Amino acid sequence: MLDRPYDFDATAFQPLMEILLRNAPVSVLDVPHQWSDWTRTVLAEADEVVITAVPDLANLRNAKNLFDSLKKIRPNDKMPHLVLNQVGLPKRPEISPNDFCDSLEIEPVAIIPFDVVLFGNAANSGRMIAEIDKKAPTAETFSQLAHLLTGRATAKKAKKGGLGKVLRMLRRK
Repeated sequence: MLDRPYDFDATAFQPLMEILLRNAPVSVLDVPHQWSDWTRTVLAEADEVVITAVPDLANLRNAKNLFDSLKKIRPNDKMPHLVLNQVGLPKRPEISPNDFCDSLEIEPVAIIPFDVVLFGNAANSGRMIAEIDKKAPTAETFSQLAHLLTGRATAKKAKKGGLGKVLRMLRRK
């Protein structure tokens, strides 16, 4: 309902987080694009943070601000992961993935190309990308991203635009 504001106390989600941690081996929270006390608290306490951005100037600014803020509130934690989404959207001025990532001084863990048919079919049918086309490169990228974030299994070598380079770097460590 848009007729009243929804702002939560910084600790409003603490009981939910405790229940999730006790009952689920992996929990994923999709935090809205806003900066408030509760989103800051949730991000500060998360084991892994993934920032998703489209390669344009406004997203570069927002991603840079998020990375800088998270470095301050998570000084001893791993850096957030970066996922570039909607890469190659026609008729949109776009920063190249290399320039975008160089500006942030980070390698992306995934680059998701714009695919209007695949994502449109998934959204319209309420199904996951892998259910629509399990052989789609994007489905493989999502699978590898899940492997990386959960640490559950070694992911296959990624095709161009996926996680291959990042996974090779991680295996060397």
